[in-house]
Amino acid sequence: MRIPLLLLTLTLATIGCRKVVTTTSSPAVTTPDTLIAGMVIRTAGTWSAHTKTTTNKLAVTVSPSSVSWEVTKEEKLPGGGSGGASGSSGLSLPSPTAPWFIFVESPQRLWFFNGTSDLNYNLSDHGGSRGGPAISAGKLLPTDEKVPTDLILLLPPDLQKQFPPIPPKTDRPSF
Repeated sequence: MRIPLLLLTLTLATIGCRKVVTTTSSPAVTTPDTLIAGMVIRTAGTWSAHTKTTTNKLAVTVSPSSVSWEVTKEEKLPGGGSGGASGSSGLSLPSPTAPWFIFVESPQRLWFFNGTSDLNYNLSDHGGSRGGPAISAGKLLPTDEKVPTDLILLLPPDLQKQFPPIPPKTDRPSF
């Protein structure tokens, strides 16, 4: 009788001494990309795009006489550090109802139109960071930066005429 009682005591003791470890995991919180290639921005707000190591942000402020923006780039560096850069600029609007817009060629290549006569760019890609006017006072300026075809089509007809003709889109044959 002593042996079964001893075995029962040992069994209960080992069961009672077990530690139950519960782990929970939750998915990493990420915000969706809102600064997407091909989009046209016509309102104030903040947009961002994320890659594994970089976050690009665009913050736009609008007043009756201007559109202002701040572009920020944050980068995770090897070894756990981080770096970043930011810059701000703006365009004067000829009127409060001018049909201004920002064309997102990519999160690193942004184009800013004042609605009538000025087109500026802010590019931060493999060629470094650079910006400036592509069209000023209604005149196309010489620049090494190629204005995207999709953007040219958004410009008023008198500005579109300053660019080489755009060939019509053709359907590619399917096999």
